[in-house]
Amino acid sequence: MTSSAARSVPPPTDLGEAMARIRADGGRITDAKRAVAELLFATDRALNADEITTAVHGIERSVLYRCLAQFEVLGIVEHIHLGHGAAVYRRRGLPTVPVACMVCGSAWEIGANETQSLRDTVLERTGVTLDLIHFPLTGRCESCQEAS
Repeated sequence: MTSSAARSVPPPTDLGEAMARIRADGGRITDAKRAVAELLFATDRALNADEITTAVHGIERSVLYRCLAQFEVLGIVEHIHLGHGAAVYRRRGLPTVPVACMVCGSAWEIGANETQSLRDTVLERTGVTLDLIHFPLTGRCESCQEAS
């Protein structure tokens, strides 16, 4: 399992800063790393491994997972577990929090600022700072509520 220790490092502000971070860590900028990083910085949507391998033609899954693992350690990417499906990946630092239906797996994003009062309440009452990225806020969507 990957660690979120990199969260103490601020996310890169752009693709160039992400590439510089890889080089500063002693890593090479391979075609695969550049293509994966470009894809993740071109969208605000979280992507699963299948979507990334489809978009980055010719990348082997093992290479993709090594890229993503390095990016996560360097604070460039974060992975999210949306329900029971495969993890999804997105560039770190987006101002949103994932929300997922635990029945059908549909997912949405809401502004992180919209969750601030919840975060403040939990911190005040428990001393726990919430991580609302790795595991999203979950519940049942309107359609699944109506179906049950």
